[in-house]
Amino acid sequence: MVAIRFSTPDEAAEGYMILARAGTVRTFRGEIYVCKESALSSLDSQNLHYEKVPLPASLNDVDALRDTPTTAL
Repeated sequence: MVAIRFSTPDEAAEGYMILARAGTVRTFRGEIYVCKESALSSLDSQNLHYEKVPLPASLNDVDALRDTPTTAL
């Protein structure tokens, strides 16, 4: 698992949809997205800019989750 943050809100919207199609993605406060490392190749192929950030302290911490649910398509 890897945590990323997109450069712009437009890239975040597009990137989220790409990650959701590639597998499970979790969204945390601060616009941090957690996904499988293999899903990043989909973002790279679309030339979306993102930076890797440290994983949240506890991926199971309910308080860290945003109001939006985890999405798996």
